[in-house]
Amino acid sequence: MEEAETAGAKTYFMGAEFDQPTWGRLFHETRMNATHYIYKRAQYFGHKFYAAENYENQIRLSNSEPSQFSERCLDSHLMNWYIQNLDIYFPRLKSIFIDKRDQDLFSMIDTCKEKRVVAVVNQWHMEGIEHEWANRYGQMPRSISFPEGINPIGDMDLRNGLFQRLYNALHREIASANIKGTPVTHADWIIGYHREANWQYEHRDL
Repeated sequence: MEEAETAGAKTYFMGAEFDQPTWGRLFHETRMNATHYIYKRAQYFGHKFYAAENYENQIRLSNSEPSQFSERCLDSHLMNWYIQNLDIYFPRLKSIFIDKRDQDLFSMIDTCKEKRVVAVVNQWHMEGIEHEWANRYGQMPRSISFPEGINPIGDMDLRNGLFQRLYNALHREIASANIKGTPVTHADWIIGYHREANWQYEHRDL
């Protein structure tokens, strides 16, 4: 606001987060119930990946001030994690407070008559507004665009895989030396489901 006033730019207030249309949608939404929440909590109970992510976020919250967590930890990926959690447990609230609000904000930005527009919005609206903009003008959102292509290797730990193969070969030689015989198998530990690759038809499960 101070920079806009210094530059002499016009400022428009696009409404509070709990504006009148949002309150109206919340008042008329009757499909929210506790049964869905309880069912989803039971469904995700014991889910190790979700539990690990949730525990990590709680540790970050407990070790930092709210302002520090918002500025340093709450990036676009973590914000999307919270949005998806809201969509799982409270899908109607997510539709009202995020999806519908994204559409309202984009409509106000798109209909602004100024040549240059700088919009200041909450972080949980940024991706939705970008998707609305891309859909309106036939562009590709950055969240689903990969200009450099997709790496087929990804985050595969190749060094660890090579070490496991080396350790397997070394362990086989040591075991063969101890029994003073030939190896029982030459199969690698990581190809247990591809025994035909080593022509070990005699080890098939009967």
